[in-house]
Amino acid sequence: MLKTPADTMPIHDSLIAPHVTTPVVSLKALPVSEKKKKFFQLLLPAVLSAKIAMNKNRMRVEFILEKKNRSPNEKAFLNSLEVKYMAKSYGQLLTRLHGYPVSIALAQAAIESGWGSSRFFLKANNPFGIWSFDTIHQRIEASSNRDGRKIYLRKFNNLNDAVDAYYTMLATRQAFASFRKAALTTQDPYKLIHYLDAYSERGDNYLADLANMIRTNHLEKYD
Repeated sequence: MLKTPADTMPIHDSLIAPHVTTPVVSLKALPVSEKKKKFFQLLLPAVLSAKIAMNKNRMRVEFILEKKNRSPNEKAFLNSLEVKYMAKSYGQLLTRLHGYPVSIALAQAAIESGWGSSRFFLKANNPFGIWSFDTIHQRIEASSNRDGRKIYLRKFNNLNDAVDAYYTMLATRQAFASFRKAALTTQDPYKLIHYLDAYSERGDNYLADLANMIRTNHLEKYD
């Protein structure tokens, strides 16, 4: 019997429900404890929304694939996701729609944006420091160059778009293939972060910072 797709993703914090986030504001002047609280209040709705959307899409894909006959709309839906997630098969698409721990996203955003103080967070709604290699992107120029060449960072309309791009990047980039594979067998953030060494040139120091960020801020409660 076919199961109807349903939203089964729990929301752990009743004060922070998924919705389109408000424009970012500078948190620099706030005391440390207040800055952290406000930062997570800004990011958590967008992260939860993105994870719920991925989960619902995966469930809908599973529902459609169980059907013998698919409507034109269903075929178009599958095709749009295959394009977005660069999937070469439905099996690969389902793998790439597999979710990742919220704690990792929050930790990376805090580190990459310096708790919401970075220029690319304030001017580009980009808490993850996502680079742009394509001129079709909205983007801003980085403050530093790489080997004498200009570097650009993605610019997003809001944090929801930024988080969606972040999850899509993890789901499609070859550099994160081992991370995706590991996520199929565990959702333990402390195990999974070891497969994110390609995210930063800082290597093991970056991974240690991620673990410390998750642990000291008790971010596992959002997973």
